[in-house]
Amino acid sequence: MTGPPPAAAAAAAASAAALIASTRLGGELLGDLGENIRPPTELDAYRVQAITRRLLEAAGFGRQSGWKIGCTTKVMQAYLNIDSPCAGTMFQASTWHGRHAFAVPPRGRLGVECEIAVRLARDLPRRDAPYELADMPAAVAAAMAAIEVVQDRYVDYPSLDTPTLIADDFFHHACVLGPPSESMRPEALRDVTASMTINGLQVGRGTGTDILGEPLQVLCWLANNAAAWGTPLLAGDVILLGSLVQTQWVQAGDAVTVTNDPLGEVAADFTARPG
Repeated sequence: MTGPPPAAAAAAAASAAALIASTRLGGELLGDLGENIRPPTELDAYRVQAITRRLLEAAGFGRQSGWKIGCTTKVMQAYLNIDSPCAGTMFQASTWHGRHAFAVPPRGRLGVECEIAVRLARDLPRRDAPYELADMPAAVAAAMAAIEVVQDRYVDYPSLDTPTLIADDFFHHACVLGPPSESMRPEALRDVTASMTINGLQVGRGTGTDILGEPLQVLCWLANNAAAWGTPLLAGDVILLGSLVQTQWVQAGDAVTVTNDPLGEVAADFTARPG
């Protein structure tokens, strides 16, 4: 069975991206994209994501600040019933440091995840031989604790397929980054431990090896795939490697803290939207 001709596929991708971008900018819930424009494969979804990225950058989201990788821990794979990593764009306008307050939107819901993040030291362009795990330590300039704020902005997200979620940056809303550590050996990320509290009550904890046994292997996965998508990783990009704790949905008034040994602390507060 053959797919649509290139011109039709390109038109469908552009239509899907326009719909995704308009609902994000308008604060509307997203439903099924429909058979005519829904990306049929994950590769098609990353093409839609790239078009959406350009639309959102032009609309005020700022340049891409990095990438989030979802479904890299067993707890998150089980929670979303997706058994392989999925990546999404992060933007400068929604990347914060230390502590930040977020207004809860009137539609959908926000959640928090306990992340390990790295900042890249160099570009990782496409090359003939794929990147290997041994290439990753030299590519990492710094590591940090992080909170990813995710958004369920869907009419019914369990009914949506994985390509649709990827096309919409796989739930990403924002992130808060802790202080960067440039002295920690990247190989030691597997040994970090972290916990997350909401209003002082611990809701989960995990270790670096929860990220599919080796956090740098997930970075290697992204380096190879992003290059194949035509959007290679760049020096300065921040990469969220995955949540050590199952997504926790929050409401106005909640205060969230991630404490990471040895990477430190990061926090997020959630408030009612004015008016």
